Amino acid sequence: MKINLKLNISAFALGLTSMIGQIIIIRELIVVFYGNELSLGIILACWLFWSAFGSLVLGRIADHIQFKEKLLSYVQLAISIVIPLNIFLIRIIKPLLKIHAGKLIGFTQMLGASFVSLSVICILMGFTFILISRIASKDNNVPSKQIGRIYLLESLGASVGGLIYTLFLVKAYTPFHNALILGNLNLIVSILFNRNLIQLVYLVVFSTTIIFNWPKHLDGFTRGFQSRPMKLVENKDSLYGNISVTRLENQYSFYENGSLLFTGGDLATSEESVHYAMLEHLYPKKILLIGGGTGGAINQILKHKVDRIDYVELDPFIISLSQKYMPPITDDRVNTIHMDGRLFVKQASIIGNFTTPYKYDVIILSLPDPYTASLNRFYSLEFFQEVKKILEPRGVFSFGLLSSENYISPEHAVYLSCIYNTLKKEFNDIKLLPGDTITFIASGEPGMLTQDANVLIKRLKERNIKTKFVREYYLPFKLDPLRIKYVESAIQKFQNTRINTDFKPIGYLYHAILWISFFDATRNLLPYIGKINLGIFILIAFALFMITLLAQKLTRASLKFPVLISMAGTGMSQICFQVIIILAFQFIYGYMYYQIGFILTSFMIGLTIGSFFITKLIEKIEDEKSLYLKTQSMLAIYPLILAGALFIISKTNQFKPGIGGMLQIAFVILPIAAGFIGGFQFLLANKIWLEGSKDIAKTTGLLCGIDLLGSCIGGLVIGMIFIPILGIIQTCVLLSVINIFIFILISNSRNPAIQKM
Repeated sequence: MKINLKLNISAFALGLTSMIGQIIIIRELIVVFYGNELSLGIILACWLFWSAFGSLVLGRIADHIQFKEKLLSYVQLAISIVIPLNIFLIRIIKPLLKIHAGKLIGFTQMLGASFVSLSVICILMGFTFILISRIASKDNNVPSKQIGRIYLLESLGASVGGLIYTLFLVKAYTPFHNALILGNLNLIVSILFNRNLIQLVYLVVFSTTIIFNWPKHLDGFTRGFQSRPMKLVENKDSLYGNISVTRLENQYSFYENGSLLFTGGDLATSEESVHYAMLEHLYPKKILLIGGGTGGAINQILKHKVDRIDYVELDPFIISLSQKYMPPITDDRVNTIHMDGRLFVKQASIIGNFTTPYKYDVIILSLPDPYTASLNRFYSLEFFQEVKKILEPRGVFSFGLLSSENYISPEHAVYLSCIYNTLKKEFNDIKLLPGDTITFIASGEPGMLTQDANVLIKRLKERNIKTKFVREYYLPFKLDPLRIKYVESAIQKFQNTRINTDFKPIGYLYHAILWISFFDATRNLLPYIGKINLGIFILIAFALFMITLLAQKLTRASLKFPVLISMAGTGMSQICFQVIIILAFQFIYGYMYYQIGFILTSFMIGLTIGSFFITKLIEKIEDEKSLYLKTQSMLAIYPLILAGALFIISKTNQFKPGIGGMLQIAFVILPIAAGFIGGFQFLLANKIWLEGSKDIAKTTGLLCGIDLLGSCIGGLVIGMIFIPILGIIQTCVLLSVINIFIFILISNSRNPAIQKM
């Protein structure tokens, strides 16, 4: 087989492995780390950091290695072994750190575990790209074209990998199965370049595991480590995450992505989540329950004389597993709907009650706190507006947020105040019921609600409802005026907290600060959150720009200097664009898994198209600076177009939902455009830097590493700082300003085309 064909196969396999491997490993770490934006940012940052290390540091030695093809074979063999081992390592993190199932993990532990567990696999994959590029460009007059070909094939492999995993692998096989499939692919590719005894042994081991279906048993065995001290009785990976069922004595607990959903037989929680809201309404007949039904809430609602319960649950696996280990719900009044709760409410509120023929008397939201941007959609101003539209005039809306019985810290008070102030924008009457979970009960009708325990006890008796916890001896304590006053006064101290909205989801940032406060002191952060604005970030960017411009002038730097700076800016911008588009799609249309997968794949398709075009043009380019300035101007203009497009789509979907639904096509086009710019610019930067250079691997590794480091920074700041504090629109403006500054730096550099004359 010709060497070019081998390298083409190797590059394609690398892209496919990187995409699928990244998805598998990130999903595994989410189960360990609670899955909020801070944990995702840390995982992504560590992934990109070690990939950059593999490109920058190890890439420098590739030019000096004589046996490059044999080394490539060994590296790909190592990848094939490390991927399944990495899953095993991640699953024993909790036992090693002595963290029990459902318990929060600290920031330091999260950072350390991510940093260690991702190191080897990411270094290997980062180095592999540089090594393949160096072999491909050997003895070639236009190395940038060969590197472009490898980059194009890697991007194509990533695009195909994203589609294959989203549409097939995630549903068909366990993570260990998929890891071994990737391992086998890399094993075959390694054999193309070199053959040894280790490959033969691994091939035999792989074949044996498949024949005896060991991956399935190994998957269950290693998942058991994460559930200790409880016994894992069943585990499934659905489209939406990992679902585990554990048993402690005769009690079953259900977890999604490592976070506790509910525990069977937990009457206190199920009673409190239902009866306070139901008792506040005089005649509750039509009920909407979003999440939490299988944990006992539905059975509690059915104790009231209701006509219908619409129960909305996104993941059907949650219901099927709960019915397997708990008594099934067979009442004809219960209508189960497998759909995103936000999407259900949105459709019911804007399409003339398309989803339901009537409005509801009581709506109960039984979901976790807004610790992610996805969950934050259920606590935003826009969601509360949509809920109000599908409530009867005297309807009741209820949800709970985790709290404590006797002390509310400033971090906790700010978080609760943010959600309370947001709810107050839409509902005139709000009552707070203190406890380990603070129950928020809201109504649009002033004077509708009561905190009088005697009134609720009377209604409980009139309806002949038998309860164990929400009853006459407990309600007076729960509704003690002094306890209620303490909670209300703690929240009122922070009346100026920002409103939580879809496009500016500050709620999950406040929750992240609260979460960090469990492990580290964060009180000093609170006074500054409200003062941070777009102007401060622009001022910081301007100061860095002036320092860089001064250094450029003093050193009379060539075009290569600002191009290197632009690579970091482009890496940061590209990952920010992806996050913005994904979050905006969720906010506008609701969470739909397949579309999210297609958005990520669309970006890779754009990257592939951009790589293809620049590869075709690369030998014909005469003025690199002029063309590079054009691509940089596109990076400065794109975020403004993105902001305008998202604003128009959001408003159109709100007032003209038919047209708004058709505009979903924009979420396929927008990431393609972003990917196109990134792919085109990266290979153009390679051409500029490789001009007259003999250190091909060193140069390519430098540019790739800087690009990945920029992405690393972007991954950290976009989800936890830019989006919640600035919001989507202002974040786009900031990205435009940063790229304008880089455009000026490039404009002030010496043109290499003039230097040659």
